[in-house]
Amino acid sequence: MSRSMTLHDQQLKARLNRLMSGDLRADDVAKLYVGMRSSSYGRVSFKELADFAAHPDLRNRGPVTDRIRDMRTTFRPLVDRALNPAGPNIDQILARAESNFRMATDEQVARLSGGLGRRKAASVLESAIEKLRKGAGGGSLSATEELLALNFGDRVIWNPALRAQQVFEDFKHVMIKNGLMTAADGGKLDGARALMILHAVTVMHGAAFELGDGMGGVLQAGYNNKDGCLEVTADLRLEGYPKVISLKMAMFWTDLLAKDHIGEMLMDRPGPWDFPIEIQGCKLYPIGNLLALQEIDVGSATVDFP
Repeated sequence: MSRSMTLHDQQLKARLNRLMSGDLRADDVAKLYVGMRSSSYGRVSFKELADFAAHPDLRNRGPVTDRIRDMRTTFRPLVDRALNPAGPNIDQILARAESNFRMATDEQVARLSGGLGRRKAASVLESAIEKLRKGAGGGSLSATEELLALNFGDRVIWNPALRAQQVFEDFKHVMIKNGLMTAADGGKLDGARALMILHAVTVMHGAAFELGDGMGGVLQAGYNNKDGCLEVTADLRLEGYPKVISLKMAMFWTDLLAKDHIGEMLMDRPGPWDFPIEIQGCKLYPIGNLLALQEIDVGSATVDFP
């Protein structure tokens, strides 16, 4: 039995009904995220986007920040191998194995572990890492432990923290679980899908992140990728090298072609954008006047993870 509907719920339901009717307003999407922030029923993307809306200035926890930490851990040994004669140390390699495993999908885990499920693979990898950290006193690795240590420690695995379809499905799930719509009405939201994804782009864009060790950066929207799709990337700089290494990592990947969802002023600016944006209709537009395009800094090196 569904819970009784409060006035708060009625207001949210009215906004949701308006979306399902085809009357698409960005403010309705925003209000639904904020209104159901404490009732997300474990749907990670919904809670994360509601938190972004509530704390737009700085993020230091949550799935997106955790993914940035893991990506830095995964990528740093690759930089050290290329720029440092000594290469990465064993602790960096083992940390990369752990971060790669956390970022891997269930399908990737199964493929790289010889068909193991995530829970069993995690146990085997943990055992291998514990032995390797102990060095000679840790004992020999089993064949499966060696397989997982190599497959997760000697590669770069990357997946965005959020994807467009996940955002859309999680939104519908939260609305259904909170009694604002029925499962049978789910298809009525299909026309609002693009607007929901654009809302996610705008609430993430411009948010700063801090990793807890003095290192941070900013999230920026754009479409500077081979598919020309809208995305939100994290700009993270690694220091201590001959050049500043800038990692551009996609944290939110969408399937929205930018050419269909941006205003004319953004057509020659693939980003990442360093200016504020907003939704008008069902397209993204800059807020205010745009400055002239900037030259690329030749004193830095940028690595893209689209």
